Amino acid sequence: MNNLDLWNFINTSLESNASVCLLVVADSSNSSPGKAGFKMAVAGNGSAVGTIGGGIMEFNLIEEAKEILSKNIPLTKSVTLHHSKETKHNSSGLICGGKQTVIFHCLFKEDLETVHKIINAIALGTKELLNLSNDGLSLGKLPPDFEEINYTQSDNDNWKYSEVIGFEDTIYIIGGGHVGLSLSKIMTSIGFRVVVLDHRESVSTVTQNSYANQIIIINDYGESSNYIPEGPKSYVAIVTSTHPTDKTALRSLLKKKLAYLGMMGSKRKIKKIFDELIEEGFSKNLFEKVHTPIGLEIYAETTDEIAISIAAEIIRVKNLPKSTELK
Repeated sequence: MNNLDLWNFINTSLESNASVCLLVVADSSNSSPGKAGFKMAVAGNGSAVGTIGGGIMEFNLIEEAKEILSKNIPLTKSVTLHHSKETKHNSSGLICGGKQTVIFHCLFKEDLETVHKIINAIALGTKELLNLSNDGLSLGKLPPDFEEINYTQSDNDNWKYSEVIGFEDTIYIIGGGHVGLSLSKIMTSIGFRVVVLDHRESVSTVTQNSYANQIIIINDYGESSNYIPEGPKSYVAIVTSTHPTDKTALRSLLKKKLAYLGMMGSKRKIKKIFDELIEEGFSKNLFEKVHTPIGLEIYAETTDEIAISIAAEIIRVKNLPKSTELK
């Protein structure tokens, strides 16, 4: 589930007069199953979406959230859980080692305006700063050079969690054919924002794509670069239907710093495209960053299998150490 789904759930619950307890993993260490930024929302009727790490820990925290909501009072608190049965501190019930800090924050109908702003920021890709503290939930301007997530705590009553929103992991799928449609479905299911670029407005795989957050019809794949920002949240899969259009799209993106750039095709076709672009003057080292043939080798045959192989490769790249430089 992505952040937009979670906040839409919160919005729907609040609009139906059901209060919600938002749980956020503010900080984690070692092998903790809940990582900083993980979120879960528990509604007053017991329904829940998202995850903060799973297992008995998550079950217990859901029950605690339900108990908090039953009191129908505003509450915000931060709790640190240790994943060990032998710990002298609060135990999560897990034995994997490490610890994680979880924030509980109650939301009521009067919070709808802030929730709407959060949804708009995520949907439109407008970068803003989400803040949680004992003072409540708020949105603010993004300071220069802010990291994705920051959590500070001086004591149990003085802490602050801040996170950039409107800055989601986004897969830009260049080519809205059958592979593009399957990839849209898979990437949506693992929490990515999905943007499809195609030059065909009426092709069925484009018109029937209900998974993409945005579909952009462009005149020429050479314009692709105009719609794809650089940065650690931008992943690109080139899966157009022809050799020339693949080449055109790749040409427009080779010099951009992206988290991932992959291109579908046979080794023979890929070599031909690379050779032609080198002849045009592109440096050979630029092609080292291109994942091609695209996807992990799982001997995929169907479009869904190909999409799964691409998604698996993107997950692998995404979860590399943060120190890995963009290429």
